[in-house]
Amino acid sequence: NGTTDFSMDAHPAMLIEANSQGKDLHIIGSYRNGLPFSIAALPDTIKGLKDLKGKRLCTNRRLGAGERITRTLFNKLGIDPDRDLKISLVEDQGMPEKVAALKEDRGDFVVYHQNGPQGRIIKELIRREEMVEVIDLSTLFPHYVIRSMATTGRMLREQPEIVKAFVKGVMQAHGFMKDEDPAGTDSVMILKRALSVDSLVGSGVENGIPKSWWAEPERIIASVEGIKVHIEELKAAGRIDPGFSVEQVVNNGPAEAALSEL
Repeated sequence: NGTTDFSMDAHPAMLIEANSQGKDLHIIGSYRNGLPFSIAALPDTIKGLKDLKGKRLCTNRRLGAGERITRTLFNKLGIDPDRDLKISLVEDQGMPEKVAALKEDRGDFVVYHQNGPQGRIIKELIRREEMVEVIDLSTLFPHYVIRSMATTGRMLREQPEIVKAFVKGVMQAHGFMKDEDPAGTDSVMILKRALSVDSLVGSGVENGIPKSWWAEPERIIASVEGIKVHIEELKAAGRIDPGFSVEQVVNNGPAEAALSEL
């Protein structure tokens, strides 16, 4: 509605759909690329990807990250998620409750973030051979764009230097998080407060310096291949016109200009 000029953490599909409806919104970068999620199950229950057909996903809410990711995987495998994905709702949000549901035969598999605290729980169970990793989704979707940065066409047309400066600032901020810079330590403290935790061990942050939250500057440039995945999903769902192209919504010009100045 014009109240802000930039978005730091927008879902690509929302931007694509809005653009297709005539909204003057454009993707100008991304920094959460790849799909850092895995699917896990109890041993000897799901031996391969095709075994997921007709199985029950344990999740705490409908159309949350776990279900959306599983639907994306099913589409890639040629499995109809509307027909062949079953949902088992677990009221409690914690991973221990989902694992308990698997053991009680109230579900067949879970989706977990590889770098998050819930992922740490699953990794420990895998280490103890109480669960197995069915698939590391980052290997299937290395360019998938999870979140993107956006601005308006007006900003691109009227204030291109400010747009470039914004993207350049994001690139530099990720550099702060990578290096042993005071700003990186401050970022870790902010994350701890935001997550209400005392430690980020297991989340990809070690010794106070993030190992997986930051991105190389060139990775800030939006992956056209990754955005195309979202576009094809929306086309398949009938949400956007079949003729919609990635060029309509992605503008990497500011990010490429910013990268050349670093």
